[in-house]
Amino acid sequence: MVLSEADRFEFIGLNFHNLSLVRAIDLLEHFIQSGSPHMVFTPTAELIVWANENQRLKDIYNCTDLLTADGFVVHYAARLCGKPINEPVSAVRLMFKFLEVASKKEYRLYLLGAKEDIVNKAVDNIKANYPAINIVGWHNGYFDFNNDAKIISDIREKKPDVLFVAMSSPLKENFISKNLEAMGVPVCMGVGGSFDIIAGKYHLAPMWISKIGLEWLYRLIQEPKRLWRRYLVTNTKFLCLLTKELLKKRED
Repeated sequence: MVLSEADRFEFIGLNFHNLSLVRAIDLLEHFIQSGSPHMVFTPTAELIVWANENQRLKDIYNCTDLLTADGFVVHYAARLCGKPINEPVSAVRLMFKFLEVASKKEYRLYLLGAKEDIVNKAVDNIKANYPAINIVGWHNGYFDFNNDAKIISDIREKKPDVLFVAMSSPLKENFISKNLEAMGVPVCMGVGGSFDIIAGKYHLAPMWISKIGLEWLYRLIQEPKRLWRRYLVTNTKFLCLLTKELLKKRED
């Protein structure tokens, strides 16, 4: 699968891929067939803000093999700036869709991240929903990142086609980029809080809420104490970055 210039666009300092969910799945399968390791990330508005404050995170995103816009907030903001984005492709929806494909094609999966009870419950629920799924290993996300040789060795020995990494940012980005070659997994994908949703701890926003750009509010209602300050700050910063992007567009 060859990507053209029409399949890419630059927005607030990041180089995104402009693919539909279906084409993104096709590209993941292409990565698997190639056998070589690839990184996949889906920055939200919050992560776009963080990437513009953290050069290391920005560099990782800009050398990612598949980088899609997560959420309709980013989708509408990019369209407002004249960017040719067709649809948002979020981590959780990309993962859910790929699980359907993986269960039919027997792709080997490894889940890494979240607390022990959450990742165990996520594995149980995935197996219950997809009896033919081939999960070759899993591990919680609470370990010493400076001494992760045993986890890397386990992943390498299990030889998954896809590694789902459910950690906060920039932990997941740093972990994947640092160990990409050592793990040798064709698809290493950051999926944020997806395991929490699969395990039933939190709920995925209905599509109609996502489409009006309020997915962040739906999440905030579920975790108000942890997220209210973070969303207040990052949403404000994102609006500032968007304003600068719009002003730059007018100057051009």
